[in-house]
Amino acid sequence: MIKRGRLDITKLKKNAAGLYEITAYIYRNKITGLYYCGVTLHRGNRKSAWKNTMYKYAGAKLNAARIKYGVGEDAWEYQETIVLVADIKDILKTMDNVEAALILKYDSYHNGYNSTPFGPGRGSGGRVSVSIPGYDAVVYDSVQAAAYALKMSPGIVYYYVHTSKTHIKKDNGYIFQDLSSQTTSTTILP
Repeated sequence: MIKRGRLDITKLKKNAAGLYEITAYIYRNKITGLYYCGVTLHRGNRKSAWKNTMYKYAGAKLNAARIKYGVGEDAWEYQETIVLVADIKDILKTMDNVEAALILKYDSYHNGYNSTPFGPGRGSGGRVSVSIPGYDAVVYDSVQAAAYALKMSPGIVYYYVHTSKTHIKKDNGYIFQDLSSQTTSTTILP
């Protein structure tokens, strides 16, 4: 099963032309001029979630801005583009590439509201070790794979792997480590 977040992409339907649709979108804060970039397979769900400030839409930077400036058209400009994909196997890669390109184009990681430089936690591109004290570590081939296995958000796993000083998720004891620059003979799990 191929998943992105909680969505099983194997259940996606093709459009009338026989292609899959991805919505790439940007929000530009009219007050600050800063951007948030994203991609989705269900634009209606994302637009609905945007309107509810009780919902943690993305990272802390964007949530703080949504609370401070509100979520209405007076504070935010919204633009979207539909990206078409022919093969279901290319959807996740296309989503990742489009989101990374938008984040780079609008500098929305360093100078905007995106919390990771390549979207929700897929920017590691390398292996991630996850362990609990007293147990063996499991090595995953990416932040996304670790998140899927642990039933966690890729953004949260990315945070603990790359941002957290302790690399420990305190509520359940997981210890995360970036292995992308190390060489090891540990078996990599999908």
